Amino acid sequence: MDILTFIEKSNKAIDSEELFSLLESMMENYGFDRVIFSLMTEHVAQEQSADHGLMHNYPKEWMNHYIDSAYQDIDPVRKYVLQAPSPFLWKNLRNKITFSKEQEKCMLEAKDIGLNSGVAFPMRGPLGGIAGIGAASSFQKANISQDSLSLLNAACQQFYMAYIALEKKHDYKSKNVTLTYREAEILKWCAQGKTTWEIGVILNLSEAGVLFHTRNVMKKFSTSSRVYAVMQAVRLGLIDL
Repeated sequence: MDILTFIEKSNKAIDSEELFSLLESMMENYGFDRVIFSLMTEHVAQEQSADHGLMHNYPKEWMNHYIDSAYQDIDPVRKYVLQAPSPFLWKNLRNKITFSKEQEKCMLEAKDIGLNSGVAFPMRGPLGGIAGIGAASSFQKANISQDSLSLLNAACQQFYMAYIALEKKHDYKSKNVTLTYREAEILKWCAQGKTTWEIGVILNLSEAGVLFHTRNVMKKFSTSSRVYAVMQAVRLGLIDL
């Protein structure tokens, strides 16, 4: 897929899943079969909270390990995306910042699980929102030229603009969302910072039951973030805090 085709198709994408699938195809043309899209900061204009791995095809075991190890707080790639003026290769990061032992461990473990030849694309959105796209190769070392890097950066910027446009449409559609009594109860406790286990104890539900209702709520709001679901429910008058 060339950049013009990507722009044309991304502008016609009907939802974020289709849009991300197009980005995956674009990246794979250049040897990157692993892609991740994250909201690095709160996106006030879209009423979305920061969300690591909002959409991705990274190995599940890595994502679980990443969260369990709190790597989102120390990952040098994430930290540099917040200040980087342009795309960068992961291997060049050591020339820009000094790694701590924990950061070295994070990068080595990412490589061990098959995230090779990583590259990051920082993006700036409305009202100061910052997002990032990461890409890596699990099956070979991808060689990327400066021209290819610039082309993929253009694709990432287009993806981000198309994503924001789609979120506005979803936001409009979300006005028709309704919640069951149980879903509203769970969201209220989520807003209080309660864990899945704690909510289960309070409402006399199993953790599986709480997760079932939580997933249904997040699906209704087209999000993977509980915080965003709470924000939307409050804004639409579906729950009171």
